[in-house]
Amino acid sequence: MTTLRESSKSSWNGSGSIEHINAGSLQRIADAVETMSGSYADLIHERDLYARQSNWNFERADRLVRSNAALRGVITKLKKRLKEPKA
Repeated sequence: MTTLRESSKSSWNGSGSIEHINAGSLQRIADAVETMSGSYADLIHERDLYARQSNWNFERADRLVRSNAALRGVITKLKKRLKEPKA
């Protein structure tokens, strides 16, 4: 004997009751929804991962900008010190 899922897939030929066919169809729909929810959970995890990476990259870029500005200031001070007459 086939399961309700299997019998709902085949063409209805009148041998099964409409309740059995509907029950099998609902079970197949439930299976599909479970599969989709797994994909949705993976997408949420991936989105969170990319958000963390993006925040880390923005923070690193900000640190590098400030570091470069500080180094430019040091270079400017050294150039001014080189231009001063030696006493």
